[in-house]
Amino acid sequence: MRRTFSLLSVVLAGLAVPGALASLGGRLAAQEARPASLIIRLPADARLEIEGTVTKSTGETRRFQSPPLAVGNKYKYHLKATWKQNGKEVTSERDVSVRAGQDITVDLREAGPGRQAQPQPSQKETAEGASPKKDATKSLAPFVPTPQEVVDGMLKLADVKKDDVVYDLGCGDGRIVVTAAKKYGAKGVGVDFDPQRVKESKANAQKQGVEDRVEIRQGDALKVEDIGRATVVTLYLLPESNLKLRPILQQKLKPGSRIVSHDFDMGDWKPVKEETVKDQDGVDHTLYLWQVAGAAEAPKKEAPKAAKEEKETKEPDVIYVPTPQEVVDKMLEVAQVKKGDVVYDLGCGDGRIVVTAAKKYGVKAVGFDVDPDRIKESNENVRKNKVEDLVTIKQEDIFKQDLREASVVTLYLLPELNVKLIPQLEKLKPGTRIVSHDFDMRGVKPDKELKITPKENNEREHTISLWTTPLKKE
Repeated sequence: MRRTFSLLSVVLAGLAVPGALASLGGRLAAQEARPASLIIRLPADARLEIEGTVTKSTGETRRFQSPPLAVGNKYKYHLKATWKQNGKEVTSERDVSVRAGQDITVDLREAGPGRQAQPQPSQKETAEGASPKKDATKSLAPFVPTPQEVVDGMLKLADVKKDDVVYDLGCGDGRIVVTAAKKYGAKGVGVDFDPQRVKESKANAQKQGVEDRVEIRQGDALKVEDIGRATVVTLYLLPESNLKLRPILQQKLKPGSRIVSHDFDMGDWKPVKEETVKDQDGVDHTLYLWQVAGAAEAPKKEAPKAAKEEKETKEPDVIYVPTPQEVVDKMLEVAQVKKGDVVYDLGCGDGRIVVTAAKKYGVKAVGFDVDPDRIKESNENVRKNKVEDLVTIKQEDIFKQDLREASVVTLYLLPELNVKLIPQLEKLKPGTRIVSHDFDMRGVKPDKELKITPKENNEREHTISLWTTPLKKE
């Protein structure tokens, strides 16, 4: 039996979707519950029905949020979009399943089975806009303007001051960096992959007279080389994009830097503060604030050398974020691990990859990490799973290792660290497989790339990339 719910909060237009089943949210209030978010893409003039109720929102991207849903249950609802094309009515319908806490994007721009499909863009349309293929790989979210009341709330929550440098990743029309410069006198840097958004942002900065304090760039938000300059970072991206950015921001931003996200969180990274802001239509928007941990230390005087020198301890190059077990399994599957292989995991964390390789495939494996806490966890994991005869854990700097014994190398590092490893990886035996979780290796073409969304814990989408030596330079 299909259970339905009303999507009560229409973020894009500030309009509620009425329905007899709206009371479901109230019945779930006493249970552990979380809302689901839905982004629907369709022609700007299309009429959209949800469970037979016509919504009043317009535009090519429409965002909705459900009432709180019981964790563990699945809910289905029916979407129907109708629009005119060449004088004929086109209909696209879809049944979508959601769970509590999920964020789902549905594209209704193509008609359903047996119905007329929307044609591809003409050559003129493609020439005037960004390359569809390029946008699909680099865009971290569809452009949905942030209401000005929310912009003001984000900058207030970040406690922006005159000396701050505000980076908006996915800047859209530039309203956040423009407001930061005009209202607070701060410097602003907006980054967006869409050339049309970049054009709009520059025009906005010029119109508001803040070109001297605002810089707009066309680029990939995951590859902003000077992000460490930022004292404030603002986001209005999809949850999976936030999670991809999270290790980059945690690693590169200075201690005390503030990160503010509109509507979407960063998984299990607990925000310092969470606020709700109403826009002019009375719609609630959630704002999240994080602050990068740590404090700058004063330079220490060099201590006299001890008679017995202790082994140098290197600071970790990345923040530890565990890889979901389903992703671990898929990485080893993509690498085609088999008996006789030797698996090296560079930055092994709690050792789950090397332990799984040994336990599931019976191979030898070595995990490297510089963090003594991770080494301790890895060794405990090895003992717990009784693979001490196959797995070795080493507290070592991965950039100082001879990797040539490995036939499989696994990575979950930042992009620039992957690139830094290239000279070592080029020395591997021909046919050695290298598998990376989420991050690519600039300048080297992967043999394979795939997406996986783990079923447990409402996980985001993860990317797995495979290279085989000798590496193929782009």
